Amino acid sequence: MELHVDRDAFLKGLQMVHNIVEPRQTMPILANVLLEAAGESLRITATDLEVGVRVSVPARAVKDGVITLSARKLVEIVKELPAAPLSLRVQDNAWVGLRCGGAAYKLVGLTAEDFPALGASEPVQWLTLDGKVLRDMLAQTAFAVSHDESRYALNGVLFAVHGKELRLVATDGHRLALAARPLVDGGTMSGIVPRKAVQEIARVVGAGEEIQMAISENQFILKMPSVLLTARLIEGTFPNYDQVVPRGHPRRLTLARSGLMAALRRVSVLSEDRTKPVKFTLAPGTLRLAAYNPDFGEAEESLEVEYAGEEVTIGFNSRYVLDALGSQEAEQVIVELKDGVSPGVFKSFEEEGSLCVIMPMRI
Repeated sequence: MELHVDRDAFLKGLQMVHNIVEPRQTMPILANVLLEAAGESLRITATDLEVGVRVSVPARAVKDGVITLSARKLVEIVKELPAAPLSLRVQDNAWVGLRCGGAAYKLVGLTAEDFPALGASEPVQWLTLDGKVLRDMLAQTAFAVSHDESRYALNGVLFAVHGKELRLVATDGHRLALAARPLVDGGTMSGIVPRKAVQEIARVVGAGEEIQMAISENQFILKMPSVLLTARLIEGTFPNYDQVVPRGHPRRLTLARSGLMAALRRVSVLSEDRTKPVKFTLAPGTLRLAAYNPDFGEAEESLEVEYAGEEVTIGFNSRYVLDALGSQEAEQVIVELKDGVSPGVFKSFEEEGSLCVIMPMRI
């Protein structure tokens, strides 16, 4: 194999895939990226057997071929090279010569025979949507993914297509985030995409870029013109999220997202460190936030709101509320409360289809 490639394009491609590579691998080949040169293209692939990403960058192959090189070392080297044409040539015993400007390296490679196939089996149905839509939906849900390895089915985001609607749902048992958007093409498919894959999707998908996605029996697949991402679906049963979302809360108020977030951050400075509890007291014309820490003191702040109902007091983990508010783009948000022991709902005033349900705390 021998090829010439632009250094900046090569670095960008490497940076899009190298996060997949785990620092400690049971198989040495998984610490490497697969380089495939053919014609006017160089394909760069990384996988950890659960998630795989393949990126194509423009290149000129003098001689087609494949080789694998250490992902970490290759990124470190290319990052330091000047913005000049770069050449790669496979030599005897899988050694690889790399030249760029006046710099020259001789790198230890591994042959590609043992590198796992990315395994993008052709699914039954592809869905097409705008990349920004998917990025926004992930931002509105991924923060609620569980990190409790004993609840494996909650360690990812549920992708569910019902008719002409795509729903993304995540929960850790204390909160549930849901985002729904209409689709041009309908269908029926669902699967739990693992947390690592969700993070990579959010990283590689560009705004305004058309993407295709599909869910087969045990695999999630995402395609863009120069990127292919695959992920093994999480096995297990996702909770019935429809039962969790409250219907028809009697107490509903609209207020500025930035004002609520700023007040909540100020008050929560004196909340207990581990669970960050803050007391919300809703009364006619006022939302009062309060926190108490026996070691440091107490804090309180009031916000003017349009509300004329009965007074209600409820406690929430302030970090959960800040996550929910931070995932929204609209300035106005809606807060819905039933009583002091029922879940609260936080959602955008302007955008239908996204919400976060947060379980209350005893304070």
